[in-house]
Amino acid sequence: MLDLPFDYASCVRSSEKIQWRLDEVLPEGTPLDFTRPFLPESLAPTRALTFLDADQRRKLNQISSNAYLNLFHFVEEFILATMTQHAQAEMFGDTHAMRALVRFVDEELKHQHLFERYRRSFDSGFGHACPVLETAAEVASVVMGHTPIAVMIITLHIELMTQQHYVESVKDDEGIDPLFKSLLRHHWLEEAQHARIDALELDKLASAATPGVVAKGIDEYFEMLDAIDGLLGQQADMDVGSLHTVLGKVLDGKQAQDVRAAQLSGYRRMFIHTGITNATFAKTLLKLDPSLQSRLDARAALAA
Repeated sequence: MLDLPFDYASCVRSSEKIQWRLDEVLPEGTPLDFTRPFLPESLAPTRALTFLDADQRRKLNQISSNAYLNLFHFVEEFILATMTQHAQAEMFGDTHAMRALVRFVDEELKHQHLFERYRRSFDSGFGHACPVLETAAEVASVVMGHTPIAVMIITLHIELMTQQHYVESVKDDEGIDPLFKSLLRHHWLEEAQHARIDALELDKLASAATPGVVAKGIDEYFEMLDAIDGLLGQQADMDVGSLHTVLGKVLDGKQAQDVRAAQLSGYRRMFIHTGITNATFAKTLLKLDPSLQSRLDARAALAA
């Protein structure tokens, strides 16, 4: 149905060429450089918050960066569960597909460990507690309750979004922390392969489904975007509280609202708008349903 220019065997070959070890990227206990921002301004916008000085905006950037990686840790909980199920389904089927999916699962587990190591280093060095979303297992259970096509669509959305963040915003930014950039680069290397496997799995599901099942999966994908938006709002609220802790005072009402609005806008662009507007993602969904363009445009506009 999707007419993809790659297969499972080529995904395995590509994965073997770029594999990396966790201890090479982030040895346990690595100190972080808190004198530099971790994310580019294009992903974590703070410049418009002129009532904060440069040091305070850098701290807010680091709060955002910590939440950013935790959000990946958060969503990869259900991606890991999904791909484990898909690998089990190939137990007596396509051996190339099973090998690709098993490697996918192993790499997602490595990413989880990478983010956990980073968070320990952040917590020990930042100097202030920064709450983040902690209900990954519960959310994963809810996501897994949707149709397999919906779960695979949101998975493809997330992994193409990850790649776009690195290639368009992180890769050439010389002002951010080199260690954080390296961490995102290594994550991107494997996510690029994962997105191909997502597309192969989505094609397999869609090819065996009726038009009604495909339509239901697309509807549920948009419902999950709304649920993600709610989680992003919760994180933005936490970030305001974290900034108050860093400042040692509570911002006045208008300033606190501006910080929350900036954080939520940044997260929406990162996690919703970038995925929906990704050219590969949009092309894939339009092959499933050529009438979707206006719906995609409308949802993207809400997150712009």
